[in-house]
Order: sequence, then C-alpha cells, then structure tokens
Amino acid sequence: MKRCYVANVFYISLTGMTEPLGRSQVLEYLMDLSKENEIYLLSFERENDLKNVDEIQELIKDQNIQWQYLTYSNKYGVISTLWQLVLAIRLGSKTVHKHSIDIVHARSMIPATMGWVLKKMHGVKLLFDIRGFAIDEKVDSGRLQKSSLLYKLLKKLDNHLYKVSDHIVTLTHAAKEILHNSLNVPEEKITVIPTCANKELFKLLDEDEKRAFKSTLGYSEKDKIVVHTGTVSGWYDFESEVKLVKELMRQDEDVHFLVLNKHEQPFIQKMISKYLLPLERVKISSSAFDEVYKYLNIADVSLFFIKPSFSKQASAPTKFAENVACLLPSITNGNVGDMGFYLEHYSVGKVIDLDTLDDNLALVATELLREMGVPEYETEVFERLFSEHFDKEMAVRKYQAIYEQLESATS
Repeated sequence: MKRCYVANVFYISLTGMTEPLGRSQVLEYLMDLSKENEIYLLSFERENDLKNVDEIQELIKDQNIQWQYLTYSNKYGVISTLWQLVLAIRLGSKTVHKHSIDIVHARSMIPATMGWVLKKMHGVKLLFDIRGFAIDEKVDSGRLQKSSLLYKLLKKLDNHLYKVSDHIVTLTHAAKEILHNSLNVPEEKITVIPTCANKELFKLLDEDEKRAFKSTLGYSEKDKIVVHTGTVSGWYDFESEVKLVKELMRQDEDVHFLVLNKHEQPFIQKMISKYLLPLERVKISSSAFDEVYKYLNIADVSLFFIKPSFSKQASAPTKFAENVACLLPSITNGNVGDMGFYLEHYSVGKVIDLDTLDDNLALVATELLREMGVPEYETEVFERLFSEHFDKEMAVRKYQAIYEQLESATS
C-alpha cells in the first residue's frame, strides 16, 4: 500500500547538487523532507561538476526524491538565462501536471520566476526561498548600474515575486525587517531559516584524533592554525584576511594559515606572494565535503571577511554554522546579515571593524593571539547557539510546517 504524503513538492535550485553548497544546503534538507513529502527536484549543474552526478544519484537512490537536472550556462549572458528559463518552465510544467504538484519551492530569484509562471499556469502554491537580495547584489558588485533600465525591470520583477509568493523564507531577521518595512510584506508570510549545518557531518573529533590528523598534515602540536574554508573571491575580502594573518605570523612564529579551496588557488597564491607570507607556514589544499569537519576540528580560529553592503543584510555565511557545530571560533566582520547579533549575544568569536583594520593591525592581532592562547570559549555557548539557530533538524521542522500550511490552503 502506497504511503500518503503531506505534499507533492517541485523544488527548483539554480545551485547544483554536485556542488558542496547544493549538497549541504539543499540535499541535506530534502532528504529529511522526503520522509513526509514527495520531492521532485530540478537543479542546474555546472559542466565541470558533472563528474559527480553518479555520486549524488547514489546518495539519493533510497530517498523519496526524483532528480532532474539541466546543465547551467552563462555563455551568452541574459540570453542564456532566458533560454534556461524556457527549458526549465517547459520541464517544470510537465512535472507539475504529471505528478499533481501542490507547491513549487524556489531557491533564489530565477527559480522563483519559473515558479511564478508555473503558479500562473497551474495554480500551484509558490514558496520563495530567497538566498539574498539578488538584484542589489549585482549593483553592489558593480555588475549592474542602478540607473539602468535593466535594473529597474529586474527590481520590479523581484518586488513582484515577493508580493505574489504564498510564503517567503529569508536567511536573516535583518532581511525580514527590510521586506516588511519597505514592501509591506506581512510578517506572518515570512519565516527566517538561517543556513544550518548537519552535526552528523560536522562532528567533533576527540583529542587523540585531532593530534593524529594535525600530524598527518605536517603540523606540530604547538602550531596555531588559522583556517579559511571555501571561496576567497567575489564578496570575500581575502586580501584583508591575508594582511591580518601576516601580522599574526609576525607576532607569533607558531601561527599557520590553512586555506581550503578547490578552484581559486592561483588567486590565493598571488595574495600570499603579494604580502610575502612565509610559504612554509601556509598550506593551500582542498577537501571532500564530508572531510571538512576534520580541518575545522584542528583549527584554532576560522577567518572570513565579507565585504559589507546593503545586499549582504540578507546573507548568512554557511561556514559560520559549520564552525559553530565544530566548536570553532569565528573571526569575521559586522554589517553582514545577523552576524553582529550572533557574536554580540554568544561568545563564539570576534567581530573586526574592516574600516579601521589597517590602522589597528598590530593591536587586533595581539588581542586575537591572547584569546587563542587562553581559550575563553565555552562549549555550552556553542551548543546553545547551534540548537537555537543552526540545527538542521529545526530548519526541517520549519520547512515542514510551511509545506503543511500551504498544502492545507491548496486543499
């Protein structure tokens, strides 16, 4: 006898499942949500990641997830985007009709545009899961001029999607406040779900395991490791990180810099060379997603600076939740999403003022080394922050409640 599920959900993600972000922030949720719902997943996979397709298919073979994907392309800019919209809407329409879809769960603006068209065509409910203020991000990064006609058209579409969506998920309370105050989106229509982490993946090593792994990488027991995981370009101010690391190294010969990154090693090496960091104290490496936790366990602090802007009020760095799960203090900057709130109310790291960093490098480094030398971070605080904000199971419960609310409105 076939099980009766709560809802039939068509999930659209511009992020590929073969990417680490798609694996951690889409599949991890969907595998749990598929226990109560029929999940039909459409993703856009990058060509250089297609070698990982079999791995993902193996991962979901026993899950209640049917996965289809298109190959992502931005070769012809807007034209490529429009063509992919057409392909995805056509494929989505077949899926909605064939499987009696109740809800389109759209992750980010372009999938939400597809979802809006499917809502118009088939009357499904639309859940707009925003990953940031997409159009403002393009302006803040210099890719789009605020005075241009394209900006005005895209901003109008973006604002329309907020209004026609049946429910909205934001990563931050700051974004919820902006949507409510500037666009009059009802507060009850918005749920805040930060990027979370799975403690089964981001787990703790015992002291013997830490020592063994540290030794495997060539570190001594006394070495102090500053780690940066993931992307270093775009929104990240990696150059300021390198400046701070250089000063840390100048003040303490036991400080080492570990960068985990797959695709930007030439840029990383360029920055290391520009600031003359001692190469014997720098390690640039890459890691499988399910091995990252080991590096977080042996590090003393995680360092990541993000260029602050209006659009970043809607962002929540995934690495922060992963750091919290592994009891790793974060050194970062404010004016990004809810980071200021978390680090002000929970002692799990330190906020650095990027505007004054260059003038205070020596002082900032001295304070950080003092804290690294005498750890003041309490396990209980990390665990409380994680359970209150970054537990994946809590996030799944919130998504399930939204599905049930939307499905009941459909019935």
